[in-house]
Formats: sequence, C-alpha cells, structure tokens
Amino acid sequence: MKKYFLIPVIAVLLFSGCVKDEQAVPEPPPPENYGDIVINELITKDTSDVYFMDESGSPADWIELYNNGSKAVNIAGMFITDAAGDEADYQQIPDGEAGVTTIPPKGFLVLICGAADAGGTDIPTSIADGKIFIDMGLSSSKDNTVAIYNPSKELVDESDDFNGLADDKSFGRKTDGTGNWDVLASKTPGAPNDGSEPVAGSVVINELMASNDSWDVPGDNGDQPDWFELYNTGEAAIDIGGWYVTDDLADPVKYQLPAGTMVAPHGFLVIICDGVGEGLHTNFKLSGGGEAVGISEDGVTLTEGFTYCDSGCDVPNPGTDNSSGRDGDGSLAPWVVFTMGSSREPSPGTANN
Repeated sequence: MKKYFLIPVIAVLLFSGCVKDEQAVPEPPPPENYGDIVINELITKDTSDVYFMDESGSPADWIELYNNGSKAVNIAGMFITDAAGDEADYQQIPDGEAGVTTIPPKGFLVLICGAADAGGTDIPTSIADGKIFIDMGLSSSKDNTVAIYNPSKELVDESDDFNGLADDKSFGRKTDGTGNWDVLASKTPGAPNDGSEPVAGSVVINELMASNDSWDVPGDNGDQPDWFELYNTGEAAIDIGGWYVTDDLADPVKYQLPAGTMVAPHGFLVIICDGVGEGLHTNFKLSGGGEAVGISEDGVTLTEGFTYCDSGCDVPNPGTDNSSGRDGDGSLAPWVVFTMGSSREPSPGTANN
C-alpha cells in the first residue's frame, strides 16, 4: 500500500514543481529616464507677481525642473538639495501621486521651497493640493548651487552658482534644458525661459469611478472613495482654485475647490468624492447607480459635465471597481470602461492606459 500511495504523491509534487517553474515572471517596469531631468530656473526671494504665497503671508522660493527628453518622467524618489554632497540635507521627492510628480516631455514642474503654514512652521517635504513642497529655503547669501539626484543618490544635474542673486530676480538657463545660466529678464516659473508663451490648454474631466471597493486613490483617507479625475490638455499649468465641482448639473456650485489648486501641464488631478468637504475632498459622494459629474469655472455656467448611467447617458456607468474615461487623455473619442483585472484598468492620477 505504501508503494502505491507514494507514487501519486511524488507525481503530484513533481508536477507542481514543473508548473511553478513554468509560470511567467512579470517584466519589471521600464526605468525612469532620470537623466532627462534638469534644473531649469530658480529664485531665492520672490517679491512681485509672487508665484506662491504661503499661509503665513510670505512668498516662497521655488525651483523649476524641466524634462529634456521625449518621454514623461516620474521624479518621485529623486533627491534635491542646496548642499551638494551633504546627504543629510537631501530632500526626497514624495511618491504616491504620480499625477503631480510626473513631468511630460519638454514640460516643466515647479517645486515650492521654504513655505510655512499659518502658524509660521515650515511645511515638511510633501505633496498637498497638487503641489510639491520642499522643506528647504534658498538663500542668495548662504547657498551656491542646487543639485538633483536619482533615487540612488547619483548626481543628475546641478545649477550654476547663484550666490549674490538679487531679490526678485530668477536665475535660469537661457535655453530650456540646455542653455547657459544667467539672470533672466523675467521670471517664468512653469513656462519657457525665453519668454514665449506655452501652448494653452483646458481642464477636462478625464475619468470617473462611482463605486469603489478596491482602489486606493491619491490623497484619500484610506477609505477607497468615489472619485473623478481632471486633466490639463495644455503646456502650461492651470489654476483652478475657486472653481466648482458638482454631481448635479443643475446645481454647479455644490463644492468649491480651494485657492491655489493647480493642474500641471499634461497633468492629472483627482477629485475625491467622499463627503468630507475639505481640500480636494468634496462634500458629496457619487452614486453607483448613475448620476453626473461637472466642473464650473464661474459657478454659473458648466465648463464641462457628463451624466453616467446604465443606458442613455453621456458616458457608461462603469460599475463597482471599474472606471469610465476618455480613450486617450483629453481625447474627444467616445468614453470607454476601464475594467479591474484587465489590460486596461482604472488609473486615478495617471494616464488612461
């Protein structure tokens, strides 16, 4: 009996081992092209036409990065510092919000440096309301250069020496990404240094999920909320602070977005529909049975709005853990359903796949 019992057991073990060996190993994602990221412009004291005024009433310093390559680069995990070579002072770009930390090809991203909260306490390196804050102020008397490193702390780029830079003057490359450094005639955070205007775009609703049981969402409270995503179709950042969002197209003013809310060039911003009513968390939730999402710049006229339901609406009702979205970010093509577990899954805060 033992002999006949062992033979099938051994066969099963051998078969199991073969099956395990034959399982396909997932390919790792392609590495980010960190070498395409350059420091493009900076300011040590911004006093007029201020780019970012912090909650304490003081203008923040800023550093502009530029993607010199032909592919988008997510800079999450990279390090930036005003003390090159001193790793204790390196500030790491936070991860978890790819829509904020990804720079499109030939695109710009501005890091806000040395900002404080309403009580005067320095804001730690973090992402909030679609902005990247760096716990590092710039000084024209104490600092010389700014450097950026890849996640392995290998130097990627370093600015020229800006010690002695005059107040309200920015220091940057004459040609974006490659030019020599000089004091610029005008400040151009998030725009070309030669003063030319970036291609203007618009903010559109790009994707929505009305019934979420499984997806973590950038900026959520860990409760897997409903959400919809905005996308900037242009080359320049768009300030949507003060705009309104709604789940009722007849009532465009249900929730107002906080001042200073930005959507980066070719960037994404997730609006979290969890009923909280603070920041990017709306005071309403979405109905899994069908409803609407809309945005309004002035609170009177809908800038854009869509109904979703099982039949007869603008876009399809995706169902639980699926999303409806544009077939190509910002595209005018009909919306499609992105299905959990398929090759085209929901993508809150990142490109529609």
